Amino acid sequence: MRKLILVIVLGFFCLGAESASIPASPYTMTSLAKPVDPLAYISSLSIKEIQQLTGRKLKLKEKIAVKVLQWKIKKGLAGLPKGDVKDSKGNTAMILGIVALACLFVPYLFIASIPCAILAIIFGNQARKANPRDSKAKAGVIMGWVTLGLILLALILVIVLLSSWAYGWG
Repeated sequence: MRKLILVIVLGFFCLGAESASIPASPYTMTSLAKPVDPLAYISSLSIKEIQQLTGRKLKLKEKIAVKVLQWKIKKGLAGLPKGDVKDSKGNTAMILGIVALACLFVPYLFIASIPCAILAIIFGNQARKANPRDSKAKAGVIMGWVTLGLILLALILVIVLLSSWAYGWG
């Protein structure tokens, strides 16, 4: 009996379940179409506009502080990529650096590590010119140079070993 009463009460509450929201008008979404970057907005304000926003007149020290802040913001935004810049060259540099290091220790594939290392250095430097904060590009350049250094070290070791073998036969 209790179960039947519980089912009836739950059914009563579930029957009247309707949406209570009001659909938004299409005019309200136009203001949200293009979001504003707050740092770029602050760095573009003039002293008069800042005084209007704060509702009071700024002192000389505050005006200087605002200008220094705007300068630092603009300097920080200059290093960031503009818009939707893809960091595909940074990814490519990192992948080529990994391939170069991996091929270095595989027999018969160590010759492929030389062009991979050179391409990792080239693509990494190009990506770092576009975005100096790209850590993947930096990793690709480092792995490329490490691979070339290991190849040079192995080449020097082979030359030393071959020259020492010929010394004992003479």
